[in-house]
Amino acid sequence: MEQEESETEAAAGGAAPTHYDTYMVQKGESLWSIAAKPEIYGKATRWRRIFDANRDLLKSPDRLKAGMKLKIPREAAGDEEPEDDEGTFKK
Repeated sequence: MEQEESETEAAAGGAAPTHYDTYMVQKGESLWSIAAKPEIYGKATRWRRIFDANRDLLKSPDRLKAGMKLKIPREAAGDEEPEDDEGTFKK
């Protein structure tokens, strides 16, 4: 994975900027398998973050091609990533 110069995404309401790394897709990978990599998120269920950050490049999460450069969203320093519910229900 390449470290890319920090990009910021201007968000209304003063939200903290998001930083991006760059990842080059390898043959046979999916967003699920990329998100599961320890150096990415370590959790396959976070694949949608990658998809949402790359909507300009990906029309469908199933349309990955080897050699594509994907933006990998990273939270700004000091921000924690939200936990995934992973299908748990709360009463």
